[in-house]
Amino acid sequence: MQSLNDLKILDAIVQFRSIRKAAEHMSLTPSALSRKILALEAHFGVDLFERTSKGLRLNPSGQYLAVYARSQLAEMEKLRSELQAIKKATSGHVRICASQSVLESFLPVHLARFQLKNPKVTVAINHSSSARALTDLQEFHSDIGLCLNLPDHADLSVLGMAEQEIFAVVSATHPLASAGEVSLAEIAKHRVVLPPQGSGLRLMLDRQANLENVYLTPAVESNTYASIAGACRNGGLITFGLSLYEQSEEDEASNVVLLRIRKMKPANVRLVKLHGRTLSPAAAKLAKYLTKKLRAGSKTD
Repeated sequence: MQSLNDLKILDAIVQFRSIRKAAEHMSLTPSALSRKILALEAHFGVDLFERTSKGLRLNPSGQYLAVYARSQLAEMEKLRSELQAIKKATSGHVRICASQSVLESFLPVHLARFQLKNPKVTVAINHSSSARALTDLQEFHSDIGLCLNLPDHADLSVLGMAEQEIFAVVSATHPLASAGEVSLAEIAKHRVVLPPQGSGLRLMLDRQANLENVYLTPAVESNTYASIAGACRNGGLITFGLSLYEQSEEDEASNVVLLRIRKMKPANVRLVKLHGRTLSPAAAKLAKYLTKKLRAGSKTD
């Protein structure tokens, strides 16, 4: 690779899949950017893109080089953060991929608390899944991942983990609110809100329902926590959440009741990074903070 700018150009083309849009992003003319592409291909002696009517698409050689480019850009960002750390600056940018169940129940409250003490650290959150998290980390789209029931893999290093109970969540006025503990069969008699098919929490619920010969028919399917919580509080529906839920709903705890589900196994939440990758000071600091909060369970600061 000839320069850092070449890496950025390649990444921009991958991101926008358009010469014009990538050129605008890089403050170049389309013709100048096209010359850069030809120079890259000449430098490596291979074609990197397929030219289609819908724009540029990476061929296998281009895909391989794009992963390399992202890894080098991530390393450069780490180096930049490390240089800032040497100057005792608490700044940097961290990218997290997270399952929906932790993205909206656990991360917002703790990121807000972290950034109160570290206002110069910026964070980008990517909605991912246990199945996609490994790829996100391997291709350097994310620095750390926080996912539900993430399987073991040689390319992953576990930074922290916690077993989390799965609760049925109801409004304080719901007929089951005083039960304390319920079965899936009892829940199935009421209107429920379920996470979307394929999500980690949905897979666990469907698996347990099958074991008990119970079928959960969703009145609503949603991957947006705000709509789920609203349906629970205002529509009398039952939804589901991890014990992490308690940490993010402190201001509304009086309107919500968490019911334990009989025979329901806990979920495993893991905080991971790519094996062998050294995190930037900002990412390492955030990872340490989130690990502490995972271990603390429902405890607050």
